[in-house]
Amino acid sequence: SIMQSGATTRERRKSAVTPRDSTPTSSSASTAVVTATVKRRKCGTSPFDEHWLNLDCCGLFCAVLTYGLHVYGCYAVCFLLIPPWMSNISEENVRSISIMGKVHMLCFCGVALLACLSHFKAMTTDPGAVPPDAKPLPDPEDVEEGGGEAISTRGKRLCRRCYAFKPQRAHHCSVCKRCIIKMDHHCPWVNNCVGIGNHKYFLLFVFYTFLSCTYSMSLLVSRFLVCMHKHGRHQHCLDQPTHLLNILGLFVESMLFGLFTCCMMFDQWDVVYSNMTHIDRLKGEMMAAVERVPGVMEVFGAGRRGARAHFRMDWLSPFEDVMFPPSLRDQILGYCRPCCNKGPEREVVVDVELTTPLASPPPSRGGIVKSVTEIV
Repeated sequence: SIMQSGATTRERRKSAVTPRDSTPTSSSASTAVVTATVKRRKCGTSPFDEHWLNLDCCGLFCAVLTYGLHVYGCYAVCFLLIPPWMSNISEENVRSISIMGKVHMLCFCGVALLACLSHFKAMTTDPGAVPPDAKPLPDPEDVEEGGGEAISTRGKRLCRRCYAFKPQRAHHCSVCKRCIIKMDHHCPWVNNCVGIGNHKYFLLFVFYTFLSCTYSMSLLVSRFLVCMHKHGRHQHCLDQPTHLLNILGLFVESMLFGLFTCCMMFDQWDVVYSNMTHIDRLKGEMMAAVERVPGVMEVFGAGRRGARAHFRMDWLSPFEDVMFPPSLRDQILGYCRPCCNKGPEREVVVDVELTTPLASPPPSRGGIVKSVTEIV
């Protein structure tokens, strides 16, 4: 029965597919279809998922651990370190935090919150994955000869792993299973690749984490000096002796991650300044920067008022998205998207089943659906 079903399936395929030299009949034209079913998940890294989120177990564990370490730092500083130090005790033996203590608590929790928000943005932002309908940029000479119409004549460089168009500055990530534009590395702490789309948020996460560690370490050192020089030995610097273990944990956390983020900041500054990622250096590839676009502007964007490479306050905000002028966006990314250049028709519904008859194939494609553009 298995051999009979296999033979029947082959016969159906032969009858459904019509050679190019022969003329398709009306019966084959009505029955032979290509079904393109797209599954759209709530979270994932595929081109059609609703929200970008890597579902790798190791990355999710590191992300939860990162949030837990920041929460522990806030707990140790605001509930164990500052209350016995910056507080006033009334005649009724009621403790109240001083204004200076409240300022330190607010500032430290604010820095930790900015670090967590930057981490969340770096984890849930598309790092620069190449879409399936991406095409090579057209040559300027071809645009002039075609009367202003963008006609791509450059050869496609396909990825050997995901079989999609791979621009010059893209590298394939085996964890995200996508080609990422200007990929620097896959960071398990942010559970995402670090690419042109989220490099700013990654730098902000590293910076605010370093600032949080430096802040807590300065408070620890100041408290230690105050206890050693200004208080007598009969006075306690902590409410309970067991809190010393928590303070030691805060010291180890601040020292360890402070040194780590400090090294990362110097390392990433070299990446931004030279406009060369670590993968480019490992492969010995000299990626030419886009004309008129410095490496700093590629990371932090051009801003709302145009291309400016000097410092702006929105560089420090995880709420400000990275924006590029329309004239430079395609050059920075290294590809163009035909579906996104047609005004209101650029919205694509991908969570439905689409069918295309094989008997009436699109021109110059030979009846093979090769991209999302043809499916639409």
